[in-house]
Amino acid sequence: MMQAIGTLERAISRLEQDVDGLVSASPSPLSSPGIDPAAARAALRSLDELIADLKGQAHG
Repeated sequence: MMQAIGTLERAISRLEQDVDGLVSASPSPLSSPGIDPAAARAALRSLDELIADLKGQAHG
């Protein structure tokens, strides 16, 4: 289970980098209507919290 959690953590980290890259590459929030950076970051935070919960269950 810890191996799967590690894989999820790496995938989320890559997604966070992708979101940051897309946001920084866009000169204006309106020029990239397909992405909502705040919503993307909120979703990634939610996944981080889920992983933290899973880690707690795996250790506890």
